[in-house]
Amino acid sequence: SRGPSGRVVPGGGSPRRCPCALAGWTRAHGLGSVGNSYKRCRGVAGMATTQSAWVWYPATDARSSAFKHPGEVPLDDEAAARACFVESLRGPRAARISPATILQNKGNVALIAEKGATREVDACMLLPWYEGLLLLEALSEAQGREGRIPAEWLDDELREIVEKERRKTKNGRLNGTLYTERRLLNCATTGARFHDGEREYRFKRDKLKAGDATRIADGEDVNGFFRIQGLVGYLPPWEAFLHEKCGFYQDFYQVKWSSPFSEVDYAAVENGSALGSTWEPDECLPAEMDPLRFAAKKSWIQKRRELEQKREQELKQDAANAPRASPPNVSGSPPAPSSQPTISTPDGRSSVPGPPPVKRARMRRDGNALERDLLDSAVGHDFAPEGAESKFGKVCQGWPKKAEEYPMGFAVASPPGFCWANCDCMDDMRIQRSWETRKAWLEDSSRTSAAKACIAAFGEQTHFVFRRGAVSKRCYFETDQSQRSDLAGSRAAWDLSVQAERAVNAVLQRIPVAALAPEAGTVRLPARAYLSGEGDYEPLRYKATTSAGGALPMWLRVDPDRGRIIVSKAPPDSELPLQCRVELVHAEGAAEAAAFTIVAESSTPLPWLAATMSIIQRFDPTRCPLEAGVRAALMERFSEMYDFNTKSAQQQSLGAWLASMDRVLRLLRSASSVFVVPPS
Repeated sequence: SRGPSGRVVPGGGSPRRCPCALAGWTRAHGLGSVGNSYKRCRGVAGMATTQSAWVWYPATDARSSAFKHPGEVPLDDEAAARACFVESLRGPRAARISPATILQNKGNVALIAEKGATREVDACMLLPWYEGLLLLEALSEAQGREGRIPAEWLDDELREIVEKERRKTKNGRLNGTLYTERRLLNCATTGARFHDGEREYRFKRDKLKAGDATRIADGEDVNGFFRIQGLVGYLPPWEAFLHEKCGFYQDFYQVKWSSPFSEVDYAAVENGSALGSTWEPDECLPAEMDPLRFAAKKSWIQKRRELEQKREQELKQDAANAPRASPPNVSGSPPAPSSQPTISTPDGRSSVPGPPPVKRARMRRDGNALERDLLDSAVGHDFAPEGAESKFGKVCQGWPKKAEEYPMGFAVASPPGFCWANCDCMDDMRIQRSWETRKAWLEDSSRTSAAKACIAAFGEQTHFVFRRGAVSKRCYFETDQSQRSDLAGSRAAWDLSVQAERAVNAVLQRIPVAALAPEAGTVRLPARAYLSGEGDYEPLRYKATTSAGGALPMWLRVDPDRGRIIVSKAPPDSELPLQCRVELVHAEGAAEAAAFTIVAESSTPLPWLAATMSIIQRFDPTRCPLEAGVRAALMERFSEMYDFNTKSAQQQSLGAWLASMDRVLRLLRSASSVFVVPPS
C-alpha cells in the first residue's frame, strides 16, 4: 500500500484515494451534477494569428495515433498506466515540443504552420511560446541530474532558440517567477477533465476562486476520504514535467497528510516526497481548495524572489571586490564558472546559473579594430606580442630541465628526455639540425627493411603504377594513364550531379518566406552547389547583400559562419520578392557567388518536392548507368527525400531537403572523378 493519495475532494482538507488507480491519481468522483457547458482550453486558443507557439509531439514517433496530452494521467487504460508508472514512460520520455506558428483559431481547433506545411490541431496541444522556452531551459539545466527525467530529443537547434531569447534579457535568464505571477497565479494547469461542480475544463482552468486559506473547514476520515494538513510546496508545470516524482504537464502540489498518515515515509513510492507528504497533480485538488492553490503559488514566488535578490546582491558584491584593472575579454570566451546560491525544489538540488558573460571588447588596446577570428566572425582577437625576440632568452632560461621543475601532474617526454643547460630545442625559428630529424629510439631494422621491401614490390607493378622521384627525389606513385576503364558510370554520375545542381539553384530562386520561419527548421545555403573544381570545399565566410549590393532588410539575416538563412519576423508584402546575393569566401579570398530569392507564397507542390521528382526520374537505371556501389549509396540518400515504395516525394522541410541534396552532390562528384583500373 502506498498510503493516501488521489483526488482531494470537498469538505475542507479531505483527500480521497481510488484503490483501482495504479499510482493513486484519480478523477473527480461525485462532485455534484456536471452541466452541459464545456469550457475550451485557453492555453493558446485566444492568441492572435501568426503568433509563435509550441506543439506537443510524441517523444519517439510523431505519427503515433495513440499519443495523448502530456498532462493527461491514464485512468481507465491499465496498459497505459503500467507503461507510465512502471516503465517510467512519462514526462520528456513520452512527449516533446516543436516550434510552430498559429495562423488561425477555430474554437477548439487551431490552424498552425510548421516546417513549411499547415495542419489543424487540437488547441490544447499547443503551448504558449514563453512557457515552452521555460520548459526547454529547465530541461537543459536538468540534463544528467539525479531525480530528473532526461530529454533525449533536446538538440542544439532547440538550445539555440533558448539562447537567442536569453540574449534579449538584461541578465541572460528567462524569468519563470514573473511568468508564474502574471500568467499562472490565477490559472490552473490541470488534467484532461476537471469538474468544479458547474463546468468541465480541459488542461487549463482560469479565474481561480480567491479566498482565505485559513478559513477552509477541517475534513474527516470517512468513506475513503482522508484529511490533510495543507499544501506545503508547489511546482510549475515545466518543472513538474521533468521531475521523476511527477512527470505530467500539470501544476503539482506537495500535500501534507494528517495523522496517522503524517507519520508514514512516502519517499519510496511513485510520487512520494518526504515524511507524511506526496506530490499530487492539480486535477486531484477540487475547486474549493483554490485558496490553498493561491497560497502555495505565492509562497513559491516569494521564495524565488528572495533567492534571486540574494544572488544579485552577491554578484554586485563580487563585482565591487574584483580588481579594478583587468584586461578586456577580446577572445569572446565566457568567464570561468563561479559558485552560485541555490534555489530549492522538491529534492533541494536546483541551482541558479551564474552571471551572464562579460561584455566583449570592440577595439584593440591600441584603438584599432579587432582581428576577426578565421572561423567565428563574432569573435575578435587582440594578440600583439611585445618584444618577443628579446624575451626568448628568458624562455630558454625558464624551460624545465629537471623533474622537480615540472608542474604537479606533468612529466618530461621520455624519450627523448630532459633538455640540457644550453638547449634551444624550443626555438622554432631556426633550422633543425640533422640529428634532430631522427628518432633513434624508434628505429627497428627489421621493420625498416620490411617497409622498404613493400614499397619496392609495389613499385614493380608497372602495369598500373609508375614510381616517380628518381631524379627530383620527390618520391610518389602515379597511376598509369595509358589504360582507361569504362567511364560510363563516371559520366552518368557527372550528368546527374549537374542536374542536381540546377535543381538546387532553381529551388533557391523561389523560396517561400514561410519556409524560413524559425519554426520551419534551419535552412542552410548549400555552398557546394556553387563551388567546383579545386575550390570545392566549405567556405569560411558567407557575405550576404541584396542583388543590388545593398544591406539586407532588418527581418533577414544570413549567418556569416554557417550560411544559415534566418527570417526573424514576417516581412511586409511590399518587400517581396527579395533577391539576394551571397559571396562565398575561402581563406585565399572570394571564390564564387550564390543567389537566392524569397517570395511571399509557395506553389503547389512545393518547389523542392517537385525538384525531387525530376531528379528521381533521371536516376532511373536505363537513363543513368551508375556503378552498382554508387547506386546503392545514392539510394540510401534519396530515400530521405523519396519513398521508392509509394513512388512519391517525402514531405520534408526546405532545410532538410537542402541538407540531403548537399550530401547527394558530394557523392556524385566523388563518383564522377573516380578512376577504377580493371584487373590485369
